[in-house]
Amino acid sequence: MGKIIANVSSTLNGIFTGPKGEEDNMVSWAMPGIIDSTNDGLALFQKADAILMGRITYEGFASYWPFQEGDWADAMNKTQKFVATNNSEITEVHWGDYDDTITLINSDVMSNVRELKREIKGDIIVPASAGLVQSLINAVLLDELRIIIHPVILGSGKRYFDNIETRHDMKLIETKLYETSGSMLMRYEISK
Repeated sequence: MGKIIANVSSTLNGIFTGPKGEEDNMVSWAMPGIIDSTNDGLALFQKADAILMGRITYEGFASYWPFQEGDWADAMNKTQKFVATNNSEITEVHWGDYDDTITLINSDVMSNVRELKREIKGDIIVPASAGLVQSLINAVLLDELRIIIHPVILGSGKRYFDNIETRHDMKLIETKLYETSGSMLMRYEISK
């Protein structure tokens, strides 16, 4: 059985987008920590058996990664990918020359993810995808939360854990300070 690991970034007060919701607002406050943590992130994705992402993350990644080269591109392009969405207008997904590595999950999403978790033996990484992460937590399918907290507080914006329905206890399994940016990696195992 696979292990689903969310790999996310957040401000100190839990925000992942700016006040208007644009995810590209992350660039100004998250990029120093993302650069600091790039080797750890790359190792995580190189080890992954699959990548599971929501529609918005898919759209951003699919317009970029298939056209890049290097270690990160290899990890993103050659790993099996799944796009989970409840948007019935999405009927197919593409990944440049790597279309054989991507699959759409657009019905009975949490049941299909549960089955995917049974079929895949190793790690399934969920990059960003706040709505999907919240759904996975609510469905008790997320095994680990790997969150990089960036040393900034935003006055408003979308919060990572706004739609969590019940209490979920976690066990801290690792911390790492990225000294250049002051960002902190925290890894939590989520109790079932």
